Order: sequence, then C-alpha cells, then structure tokens
Amino acid sequence: MDEFQQEVVDILVEKAVEIFGVDASELSGDTTFAGLGCKSVNIVQFASALEDEYEVEVPFMELNKMESFADAAQLIDDKLSM
Repeated sequence: MDEFQQEVVDILVEKAVEIFGVDASELSGDTTFAGLGCKSVNIVQFASALEDEYEVEVPFMELNKMESFADAAQLIDDKLSM
C-alpha cells in the first residue's frame, strides 16, 4: 500500500472510530466493512467522508462492493487517477 492509499485508510479508520466507537489501534487496511457490522447507512457515511476529503464521487454501490479498507483505498486511488 502506498502513502496515498494509507492516507485513505486513515480517513476510514477515523470515520469508523466516530461511527462505531472502536479503538483506532485495532483497525487497519485489512479491516473489513462486514467485520465492523456496517449497514447501508454506514457505507453512505464512509462514502460521504471520502467525497468530502477528495472531492470525488464515491457511489454507494461501488463502495459497498469493497471488502476491506485497503480495497476502498484502491478504489479512491483509481478514481483520482482517471
């Protein structure tokens, strides 16, 4: 994972701490959305956080298909590379 992708993971970790009240030290790029017990509304919250940070559209359905924070980071990297 490169530096940019780690930055995206860090944003997802911050949002997960805010939403679920989990300890940030327990989260990483390997963290799965399913493992957190994410519901649709939570995926929308993660998508909004990424859209606000990077000013790129992050469709809910695309983010919902990602298994881990690292996968989501790759998605954002790909979108910004277009």
